[in-house]
Amino acid sequence: MKTFIFLIFVCSLLPVQPKEMDRYVDCESCLTAAQEIEKSLKGAPAESRQTIVKGLLHGDVCKKLHSFQHAHISKDKLIISCMKLMDSNYDQFYEALVAKEPNNLGIVLCYEQSRACVGVKRQSFEDVKQSFSADDIEALIQANKEKVRISQPVHSGSRESPRDEL
Repeated sequence: MKTFIFLIFVCSLLPVQPKEMDRYVDCESCLTAAQEIEKSLKGAPAESRQTIVKGLLHGDVCKKLHSFQHAHISKDKLIISCMKLMDSNYDQFYEALVAKEPNNLGIVLCYEQSRACVGVKRQSFEDVKQSFSADDIEALIQANKEKVRISQPVHSGSRESPRDEL
Protein backbone atom coordinates (compact mmCIF):
# COMPACT_ATOMS: atom_id res chain seq x y z
CA MET A 1 0.00 0.00 0.00
CA LYS A 2 2.80 2.39 0.91
CA THR A 3 4.57 1.58 -2.34
CA PHE A 4 1.42 2.31 -4.32
CA ILE A 5 0.98 5.69 -2.63
CA PHE A 6 4.66 6.45 -3.18
CA LEU A 7 4.32 5.67 -6.91
CA ILE A 8 1.28 7.93 -7.24
CA PHE A 9 3.16 10.71 -5.48
CA VAL A 10 6.20 10.33 -7.74
CA CYS A 11 4.06 10.28 -10.87
CA SER A 12 2.34 13.47 -9.80
CA LEU A 13 5.72 15.20 -9.60
CA LEU A 14 6.76 14.30 -13.14
CA PRO A 15 6.96 17.34 -15.40
CA VAL A 16 3.96 17.86 -17.60
CA GLN A 17 4.06 19.94 -20.73
CA PRO A 18 1.98 23.08 -20.25
CA LYS A 19 -1.22 23.39 -22.28
CA GLU A 20 0.05 26.63 -23.87
CA MET A 21 2.99 24.72 -25.35
CA ASP A 22 0.64 22.11 -26.82
CA ARG A 23 -1.41 24.84 -28.45
CA TYR A 24 1.73 26.56 -29.71
CA VAL A 25 2.97 23.31 -31.28
CA ASP A 26 -0.47 22.69 -32.83
CA CYS A 27 -0.51 26.19 -34.29
CA GLU A 28 3.01 25.98 -35.68
CA SER A 29 2.41 22.55 -37.19
CA CYS A 30 -0.82 23.76 -38.78
CA LEU A 31 0.81 26.84 -40.28
CA THR A 32 3.77 24.84 -41.56
CA ALA A 33 1.44 22.22 -43.06
CA ALA A 34 -0.58 25.00 -44.69
CA GLN A 35 2.59 26.31 -46.33
CA GLU A 36 3.39 22.84 -47.64
CA ILE A 37 -0.15 22.32 -48.93
CA GLU A 38 -0.02 25.69 -50.65
CA LYS A 39 3.27 24.74 -52.37
CA SER A 40 1.85 21.39 -53.47
CA LEU A 41 -1.38 22.84 -54.84
CA LYS A 42 0.21 25.83 -56.57
CA GLY A 43 1.01 24.11 -59.87
CA ALA A 44 -1.56 21.34 -59.65
CA PRO A 45 -4.18 21.06 -62.43
CA ALA A 46 -7.80 21.42 -61.36
CA GLU A 47 -8.80 17.86 -62.35
CA SER A 48 -6.18 16.22 -60.11
CA ARG A 49 -6.76 18.57 -57.20
CA GLN A 50 -9.00 16.15 -55.26
CA THR A 51 -6.49 13.30 -55.35
CA ILE A 52 -3.65 15.62 -54.33
CA VAL A 53 -5.68 17.01 -51.42
CA LYS A 54 -6.62 13.50 -50.24
CA GLY A 55 -3.00 12.39 -50.32
CA LEU A 56 -1.79 15.48 -48.48
CA LEU A 57 -4.43 15.22 -45.77
CA HIS A 58 -3.78 11.50 -45.23
CA GLY A 59 -0.30 12.26 -43.96
CA ASP A 60 1.86 13.20 -46.94
CA VAL A 61 2.04 16.79 -45.79
CA CYS A 62 3.13 15.76 -42.30
CA LYS A 63 5.93 13.62 -43.72
CA LYS A 64 7.25 16.72 -45.49
CA LEU A 65 7.68 18.49 -42.15
CA HIS A 66 10.94 16.60 -41.51
CA SER A 67 12.78 19.31 -43.43
CA PHE A 68 11.48 22.21 -41.32
CA GLN A 69 13.52 23.65 -38.45
CA HIS A 70 11.69 25.33 -35.59
CA ALA A 71 13.67 26.94 -32.82
CA HIS A 72 11.53 25.74 -29.90
CA ILE A 73 9.86 22.60 -31.28
CA SER A 74 11.33 19.21 -32.04
CA LYS A 75 10.52 17.62 -35.39
CA ASP A 76 8.81 14.68 -33.70
CA LYS A 77 6.39 16.90 -31.78
CA LEU A 78 5.70 18.88 -34.95
CA ILE A 79 4.90 15.76 -36.96
CA ILE A 80 2.76 14.17 -34.21
CA SER A 81 0.82 17.39 -33.83
CA CYS A 82 0.36 17.61 -37.60
CA MET A 83 -0.98 14.05 -37.79
CA LYS A 84 -3.38 14.69 -34.91
CA LEU A 85 -4.55 17.90 -36.57
CA MET A 86 -5.08 16.27 -39.97
CA ASP A 87 -6.99 13.36 -38.41
CA SER A 88 -9.29 15.51 -36.32
CA ASN A 89 -10.01 18.13 -39.00
CA TYR A 90 -9.91 16.05 -42.18
CA ASP A 91 -13.46 16.84 -43.33
CA GLN A 92 -13.19 20.59 -42.76
CA PHE A 93 -9.79 20.80 -44.46
CA TYR A 94 -10.94 18.68 -47.39
CA GLU A 95 -14.01 20.82 -47.99
CA ALA A 96 -12.01 24.05 -47.75
CA LEU A 97 -9.26 22.84 -50.09
CA VAL A 98 -11.46 21.22 -52.74
CA ALA A 99 -14.17 23.88 -52.85
CA LYS A 100 -11.94 26.73 -54.03
CA GLU A 101 -8.40 27.97 -53.91
CA PRO A 102 -8.19 30.11 -50.78
CA ASN A 103 -5.91 33.14 -50.81
CA ASN A 104 -4.46 32.74 -47.32
CA LEU A 105 -4.36 29.03 -46.66
CA GLY A 106 -2.78 29.43 -43.20
CA ILE A 107 -5.61 31.67 -42.05
CA VAL A 108 -8.33 29.49 -43.55
CA LEU A 109 -7.03 26.19 -42.15
CA CYS A 110 -5.46 27.26 -38.84
CA TYR A 111 -7.73 30.07 -37.68
CA GLU A 112 -11.09 29.48 -39.36
CA GLN A 113 -11.38 25.71 -39.88
CA SER A 114 -9.40 24.06 -37.07
CA ARG A 115 -9.00 27.07 -34.74
CA ALA A 116 -5.54 25.71 -33.84
CA CYS A 117 -4.01 29.19 -33.75
CA VAL A 118 -6.84 31.13 -32.14
CA GLY A 119 -5.51 32.70 -28.95
CA VAL A 120 -1.93 31.50 -29.44
CA LYS A 121 0.82 34.02 -28.94
CA ARG A 122 3.27 33.08 -31.68
CA GLN A 123 6.20 35.38 -30.93
CA SER A 124 7.95 36.15 -27.70
CA PHE A 125 8.67 39.69 -26.57
CA GLU A 126 12.33 39.36 -27.55
CA ASP A 127 11.39 38.34 -31.08
CA VAL A 128 9.11 41.33 -31.53
CA LYS A 129 11.29 43.88 -29.79
CA GLN A 130 12.57 46.45 -32.27
CA SER A 131 14.36 49.69 -31.79
CA PHE A 132 12.67 52.59 -33.51
CA SER A 133 14.45 55.87 -33.92
CA ALA A 134 12.62 59.19 -33.77
CA ASP A 135 12.87 59.43 -37.57
CA ASP A 136 11.25 56.00 -37.99
CA ILE A 137 8.40 56.97 -35.70
CA GLU A 138 7.88 60.29 -37.49
CA ALA A 139 7.83 58.49 -40.87
CA LEU A 140 5.19 56.03 -39.58
CA ILE A 141 3.07 58.90 -38.27
CA GLN A 142 3.30 60.75 -41.59
CA ALA A 143 2.48 57.61 -43.59
CA ASN A 144 -0.62 56.91 -41.47
CA LYS A 145 -1.68 60.49 -40.82
CA GLU A 146 -5.41 59.82 -41.17
CA LYS A 147 -5.26 57.05 -38.54
CA VAL A 148 -3.15 58.92 -35.97
CA ARG A 149 -4.83 60.97 -33.28
CA ILE A 150 -2.57 63.04 -31.07
CA SER A 151 -4.14 63.95 -27.76
CA GLN A 152 -3.46 67.09 -25.83
CA PRO A 153 -3.40 67.23 -22.03
CA VAL A 154 -6.44 68.71 -20.31
CA HIS A 155 -5.62 71.14 -17.49
CA SER A 156 -8.17 72.13 -14.92
CA GLY A 157 -7.03 75.74 -14.85
CA SER A 158 -7.19 76.44 -18.59
CA ARG A 159 -9.48 79.12 -20.01
CA GLU A 160 -10.77 76.91 -22.80
CA SER A 161 -12.29 74.29 -20.52
CA PRO A 162 -13.60 75.75 -17.30
CA ARG A 163 -14.43 72.36 -15.82
CA ASP A 164 -12.42 69.19 -15.29
CA GLU A 165 -12.79 66.32 -17.72
CA LEU A 166 -12.60 62.68 -16.79
